[in-house]
Amino acid sequence: MEPASVPFGTVAVLGTGLMGGSVAGALKALPRPPRILGTSLNPADGEGAKARGWIDEISPSNADCVAQADLVVVAVPPGNVEAVWGEIAPRLSPETVVTDLSSVKGALFDSYRAGYADRLPLYTSSHPMAGSERTGVEAARSDLFRGRTVFLTPFSSEKGQTSRLASLWQALGARTTPLSPSDHDGIVAFISHLPHVLAYSLLHLVERMRDEKRFENFDYMEQKGGSFSDLLRIAKSSPSLWADIFSQNRSALLEAIDLYQGEIDTLRGAIASLSPGELSRLLSEWAEPALGVGPA
Repeated sequence: MEPASVPFGTVAVLGTGLMGGSVAGALKALPRPPRILGTSLNPADGEGAKARGWIDEISPSNADCVAQADLVVVAVPPGNVEAVWGEIAPRLSPETVVTDLSSVKGALFDSYRAGYADRLPLYTSSHPMAGSERTGVEAARSDLFRGRTVFLTPFSSEKGQTSRLASLWQALGARTTPLSPSDHDGIVAFISHLPHVLAYSLLHLVERMRDEKRFENFDYMEQKGGSFSDLLRIAKSSPSLWADIFSQNRSALLEAIDLYQGEIDTLRGAIASLSPGELSRLLSEWAEPALGVGPA
């Protein structure tokens, strides 16, 4: 089968850390890679991406970087995206497709409609459901998106940019799903943002239990099992990034937290009142639709 091709000849990656570096690396791993230009606030990330052969040229500014590009990938934290739009809009060709990798879309879409719809006329936002608790280009991987879902949220009127972006992500091994901003933010509140809320909360709780010396010889870092290690991995994510994400998706995330609290209350009542057999059947009923776990 003929390898999928990328419908862009020159790609500008603005931010060559974990996500942007992985995009650049995945593109350069293709049989017919595009030319890739890059920028980075952290010089080490830009130099690291260039040393790996993932970036052909590091530009001194975002505005300079996009002038020659037919695709721009804005790979900066969600709260910085609008500032980047302001930098690049005057230098963009009207035929240049622009995307970002932000994990919250509603607030970004409102900002786009308020001030950038005419200045960025070919805009579809991307959200790869992939990443790491680590940051920087040292954590980037050229296979990061393989087998993953990428949500595509058109901001501008559809002029073919979404299908072209779908072709790009599919060439990198990803599946693509189109979503409205509100549906996107509602979905990721449950499957991405809420797990981080739970990880931070549980870590804070066990730290408090240790500080209060509630149990003799309690040292969770030495005694943890696999499940707690998984939660610790999530909680190692950048606090500043996740504070930004929590704030931008506040409404959907608060609803998810409230609904989750209802499930916790239900399970608490079951643990308090049901026999082991009854509790096993309840847990099986809850897990079976997703995991195929049969009845006890």
